[in-house]
Amino acid sequence: MRLHMKIALFTRELDDLKTEALVLGFYENLDTGDIDRYSVISDGLLEEAVRDKDFTGKFGKIFMLRLKGKVKRLILVGLGKREEFDIHKAREAAGKAAVYVRDQGVKELSFNLFEDFNPSDGAYAIVEGVKLALYQFNDFKTQGLEDLKKINQFTLVASGNNFVDVDKSIKKALTVVDSVYYVRDLQNKPSNVVTPTYLANEAKKIAIKFKIKCTVLEKNDMERLGMGGILAVSRGSDHPPKFIILEYEGGKETICFVGKGVTFDSGGISIKPSQDMDEMKFDMSGGASVLGIMQLAVGLKLPYRIIGLIPTTENLPGGNAYKPGDIIKFHNGKTSEIINTDAEGRLILADALSYSKRFNPKAVIDFATLTGACVVSLGDLYTGLFSNSDELANKLLKAGDLSGELVWRLPLNSKYFEYVKSNVADIKNAGPRYAGAITAAIFLKEFVDCKQWAHLDIAGTAWTTKNGNVLNPCGGTGVGVRLALQLLENWKK
Repeated sequence: MRLHMKIALFTRELDDLKTEALVLGFYENLDTGDIDRYSVISDGLLEEAVRDKDFTGKFGKIFMLRLKGKVKRLILVGLGKREEFDIHKAREAAGKAAVYVRDQGVKELSFNLFEDFNPSDGAYAIVEGVKLALYQFNDFKTQGLEDLKKINQFTLVASGNNFVDVDKSIKKALTVVDSVYYVRDLQNKPSNVVTPTYLANEAKKIAIKFKIKCTVLEKNDMERLGMGGILAVSRGSDHPPKFIILEYEGGKETICFVGKGVTFDSGGISIKPSQDMDEMKFDMSGGASVLGIMQLAVGLKLPYRIIGLIPTTENLPGGNAYKPGDIIKFHNGKTSEIINTDAEGRLILADALSYSKRFNPKAVIDFATLTGACVVSLGDLYTGLFSNSDELANKLLKAGDLSGELVWRLPLNSKYFEYVKSNVADIKNAGPRYAGAITAAIFLKEFVDCKQWAHLDIAGTAWTTKNGNVLNPCGGTGVGVRLALQLLENWKK
């Protein structure tokens, strides 16, 4: 759900500000110089809170002072040690402060720029952190909506800085987070709403809005093209599969993003346990991220030709469902023996990766909630990265560090192919229990022609069921959008 929050830039002196809540960030071991400038605003209460050690500046700690002047509340947020404070902690601190203010029932928030940062970078981090943290999904609630706490007005205080550059940073951050919100909304909607047809219609809406090309391949097109992977997986569902193609002509160099779009994954004949199966509505997260990446690329006018490919279907155990022991043929002519119908994501991606060849891309990057094994390996902090190119892998690692959407590279040694070697076909779609994330990537590699390819297993990072990370409230995280932006912005560096 879009956060309908008015955002303003305040450029006068802090003494002129009138607000319900002003957030100030302080490092640990505060000295007199840190707090003196705010003595008039705080009526001496800030000095008292520091003297009594009610507030110490420890990272993430928040303390509120109620005042009687034009600023009704001072929200003190700890920034930790000065030498350890960076753009990621700035983003997180902003998010923590915003959530605290919202939960206090305050509807107006002002935020003073952090020190020691380029004002543009600081503004970007604060706006991004505030918006990411305040995301809520209430589209299907009919009761209690009037009691929901939300911030209606957000003001960034940038006294004495380059207002033009700060304003540009604010607008860019809003564009980026709008794309993340869009992806999160798609992820969080139930699978009885988000079907393959729904995703295809969303792609068409993006194409119309941003004036880019959209093609949707239907079942008969897939049959003509020999896309046996997506056709097999879709056989158990009454919803027809779709193969979405989005094309943005922003430059000559072509970069292709591929996203897994399984709108619900029951496991098929190899059915999953019922516990937590409701979360399998998130199995289209890779496809949703590609839709977000496409609209962001156009919105920011990135100078590349960007292709988005999204194979989308359900995986259900219907009477015509594909079965263990079946052998299927893919778009590139290779065959696979089906060992486990719950290893379906790699089958639809195989057709998409094969199809990407016709665009002659410089690089191909796929996003997929592919394996539970990756979650076991990396938890919910890092996305698994596999690549046939050190150059591309290093770019993605750097993009992860810059965006905060961290990735960790795992091996893609060809010897792992022995784990998925079939006696009756070119390859098996599942190997033994161990090295599951790796063997899935090895499977995908068989369908890649591009010399710069990366597979990002987002099974652990695409959604969360807890509130441990303030920037990712419960539900879909929209992972991949900010990572891809950093990759593209630094592509030629």
